Amino acid sequence: MNEAKKVFFISYTNTETDGIAYDRQWAEWIAGTLEQQENYKCIIQAWDFHAGGDWVSFMHNAIINSDATIAVLSQNYLDSESCQAELFATFVKDPNGAKRSLIPVRVSKVKQESLGLFASRIYIDMVGITDEAKSEKLLLDKLNPTRPSTRPPFPGGGMEKLQDDSKTPKAPFPNQLPKLPTNNLPLGRNKFFVGRENVFDKIREGFKNGDNLSLSQSQTIVGMGGLGKTQTALEYAHRDAAKYNLIWWVQAETEIDVINAYRRFAIKMNLINRDEQDNELIIEKVLEWMQDNDRWLFIYDNVEDISTVEPTWWPKANSGNILITTRNEQDGFEEIDIDVFDEDEAGDFLEKRTEIKDCKDKALTLAERLGFLPLALEQAAVYIKINKISFDRYLSMLEKRGISLLDKKSAKNYPKTLDATMDISIDKINQESAIQLLYLCSYMAAKDIDESLFNKHPEFLPAPLSEVITDEDEMIDVWQELTQYSLLKKQDDGKGYTMHRLLQEVVRNKIKNDQQWAVCCLNIFVKTYNFIYGDVASHNNFMKLTPHVEAFLNASTLIWAEDGQQRRRAFLYNMGGAGLFELGYDNRALRWFKKALKIREKVLGEHPSTANTYNNIGEIYRTMGDYNEALELFYKALKIKEEMLGVEHPSTAITYNNIAEMHRMQGEYNKALELHHKTLDIFKKVLAIEHPDIATTYNNIAGVYCEQSDYNRALMWYNKSLAVNEKVSGVEHPDTATTYNNIAEVYHKQGYHNNALKLYFKALVIFEKVLGVKHPSTIIVYNNIAIAYEDMGNNEKAAEYYRKAGVDSPS
Repeated sequence: MNEAKKVFFISYTNTETDGIAYDRQWAEWIAGTLEQQENYKCIIQAWDFHAGGDWVSFMHNAIINSDATIAVLSQNYLDSESCQAELFATFVKDPNGAKRSLIPVRVSKVKQESLGLFASRIYIDMVGITDEAKSEKLLLDKLNPTRPSTRPPFPGGGMEKLQDDSKTPKAPFPNQLPKLPTNNLPLGRNKFFVGRENVFDKIREGFKNGDNLSLSQSQTIVGMGGLGKTQTALEYAHRDAAKYNLIWWVQAETEIDVINAYRRFAIKMNLINRDEQDNELIIEKVLEWMQDNDRWLFIYDNVEDISTVEPTWWPKANSGNILITTRNEQDGFEEIDIDVFDEDEAGDFLEKRTEIKDCKDKALTLAERLGFLPLALEQAAVYIKINKISFDRYLSMLEKRGISLLDKKSAKNYPKTLDATMDISIDKINQESAIQLLYLCSYMAAKDIDESLFNKHPEFLPAPLSEVITDEDEMIDVWQELTQYSLLKKQDDGKGYTMHRLLQEVVRNKIKNDQQWAVCCLNIFVKTYNFIYGDVASHNNFMKLTPHVEAFLNASTLIWAEDGQQRRRAFLYNMGGAGLFELGYDNRALRWFKKALKIREKVLGEHPSTANTYNNIGEIYRTMGDYNEALELFYKALKIKEEMLGVEHPSTAITYNNIAEMHRMQGEYNKALELHHKTLDIFKKVLAIEHPDIATTYNNIAGVYCEQSDYNRALMWYNKSLAVNEKVSGVEHPDTATTYNNIAEVYHKQGYHNNALKLYFKALVIFEKVLGVKHPSTIIVYNNIAIAYEDMGNNEKAAEYYRKAGVDSPS
């Protein structure tokens, strides 16, 4: 009977990946599966090549004496010189494959260019199959065996030690979890799990000592609630199960939880009697087991207090691994920070979880709104799938109902709702000043949060925060408590903190009936948010505060009742619009001005502040070339100002000036000059003779003459403007630079190119320094310099400055 059996030589590599010899696992499983059949026998190095023998002779005899070679095909196999030797010997026996002497079984993805001799062979493909029954059926069906009438028992627990040569070896199906009692994992494998490869790499690296599992090594996965720490630990247990003889899950929120988990373990492993209640004895028995056994993994999930699982709870020398998940930073532990999904992970997850295909862009829009937080994406996906709605529909509902929508259905893999998950960490804060700071941070932008946002006006803050906010040493402890529970995270640059946007929404919902925190922010920003044109420090401070002011204004839209508070919100919008406009962000400025206008029209009606906002929006439309819209707004502003302020008020004069500029742009030069001179007369009556507004009017009058090619008059008025600007604003102010540029343009038109270039460069130095290289005013000067060089025949220099201006040279 034995002589009739078909003999297979199982060829594989012992190369390890992440400490696991996957190819050997597959080889043993294939051999064990085939030898359960009456008509198959296998020769395999792990069972038949004995110590002291000659490996080359064993390999040669195995190939010669077998009917066929089964090659466990992987990239490691293709890269192995010894396996290539076995492969070549097999090809010599059967070069054209007629005898089916070589049967590849592909167990992992391989590089096409590495296949070599395998390229012409049809292989059995096991890649992607995780079910043992399916893999067994595929293998046997491809080999056309005689199937047994009953299924052999699944080996499960791993390779059994051979007692004699008559026993068929048993091997676990590769990547199969150890069966109970050798694991107690609380959840099934999450089939929707995606990403986290960087985390798994760090865990594996931390658990290695050379090529082997390290001894007594612990790793800690740290991050705020909702990031998927538990799911990541669970997935690691499933992926790397073959490394371990035992995996034990310990719910570790409290000391009692740990003791109970130890007690269940001790009972399962027959270390104590079921009625044993002595906690010290239970711990002692578990520690003894850890000391005496190897290749085990204990996972401590949701550790709140590190003393719960401090090193005295496990032996100081052992051959096992410890994996901890926690929200809290743990001093002295090797920590792996886990963060939100990246775009690819979020898109893959939503597509897989909702089963909505070909909507990646809309999925990413939803993911961005939810801050790429795994818990939020899971809960949104469950709602979308159950209710069979689109991503767009869910987003629309989310905008109307806010994050409360996320609590409508608890996700299977995250039993707690978003609010409940976040509350666990919030409730841990002990310092009153820390919780107060958290409330304020919830109104800020999600990143670049630091003391400077709050410490300039402690009088607007409640005690005890107001008492410590200016003390750097005291504030270290306050910030540290928030980072300890992962509510805030220190930025990599060390200059500020980040707070997840959904956590901010949760906190704001928690305090939505207490407006004092929003009022604190409002009072501080009204005092600190300012823009002074031409002042570099002011520009920098403005740009730093703008994201926080915008986040605050968006977050506090619905909570204001008092007109005074609404007026101050409009002030912030108007200030933001003014600064953004002066810095060249026209579209953003327009949005801010329109929000200011909406509030002022509702709260103030026809009021000078409303008129100023009409004027500001008109200036943007003028810059954009929409002259009709600009004129309509200027005249709306003028009507209010003339009625409420009078015709000789400086603010009224500014609107006359704006209307005059519109006439100039439309070629109505006489009308423009008439209004500019009217403006100048008003300013001279009510302002000092040397005032920036007077300099601006001189400049505008000169511009009209320049349009008329009356260059001598233009130069006279530009020089009058320059004298005031240099004296009042300073020689490094953008207004002064604008006048340099304007005078240079006149020289350029007159053909005095060298004089023009000299003044263009004076203007450029100021604009680059104060406004930056990307500001529209700077770009205009780059372009003017390029044209001047081109007119002078210096095409190389012209091309250089055209490039700086971001345009192609006309030549």
